[in-house]
Amino acid sequence: MSRIVLGNSGSVLALQQTRTVLSELADEWPDLNITQRTIRGATSPQEVLDALLAGKMSIAVLGADDLPRTLPDEFSMAAVTKRLEPRTAVVSKGKKSLADLGESDVVGVSSYRDRTFILAHHKELEVKVFEGGFDEHFNRISTGELAALVLPAATLIRLGHRQHIENLLDVDVFTPRVGQGSLVLLVRSDDDVGFDTAYTLQHRPSFDRLRAERSFAGAFDDDYAVGALATVSPDGELTLFGAVASEQNDMLIQAEISGEAREAPELGKELAQDVLGQLSATG
Repeated sequence: MSRIVLGNSGSVLALQQTRTVLSELADEWPDLNITQRTIRGATSPQEVLDALLAGKMSIAVLGADDLPRTLPDEFSMAAVTKRLEPRTAVVSKGKKSLADLGESDVVGVSSYRDRTFILAHHKELEVKVFEGGFDEHFNRISTGELAALVLPAATLIRLGHRQHIENLLDVDVFTPRVGQGSLVLLVRSDDDVGFDTAYTLQHRPSFDRLRAERSFAGAFDDDYAVGALATVSPDGELTLFGAVASEQNDMLIQAEISGEAREAPELGKELAQDVLGQLSATG
């Protein structure tokens, strides 16, 4: 009997994500020996990828927004599971949106990318980047250190904190991280058994959405904060909204494109060329 090992880092979110995938794979493969392995001490997605390459696991379970912009040839994206809510949530005490906050209010985020996108529309706010888990962040709201938190809604949902979501931010106000809400199952490119096992959880619309978003984001360097969100209609039309921002240059550019979902990568590249042209025009 083949043995499949799912791997993850030791964070609370990563453990919950992997438990979900393990349960779904067990339903698909009831006779397969599937286990879960935590890479102790791993603090970055790269450490999980290194462990996958070293053969310490068969399938790595990662949030799509944690993937490197370019995936090395040694890895294959075997499946993208059905995407959860991709937008970003506001968590606060009674304030439903960023527009309800005042100049003295402090907003907490988990990345400088998120800080850049908030300040693009709300320059009056003080935005701080914090590390740590949700509970640690939420305590800052309870103590009054923060007026609000801005976090991926999917993170809150997976951790059982859906009730704390006050509001979901519109995409043109706060563009989500590329792949936000999606889980990716990665395998080594030479592992056919791992690929075939993971592929049973492939959700094609979510896969196409991620391909479009990653194709768009791959055109930009680290000088820009990048966000994107693709949707796919029941008849197979993909619409991609992309945005790039720079706090240093006080700049925000947004654009949108539509086409057939099967052409997702090409649509992402075309939209990126549009935005790059606008960047060039602004000097």
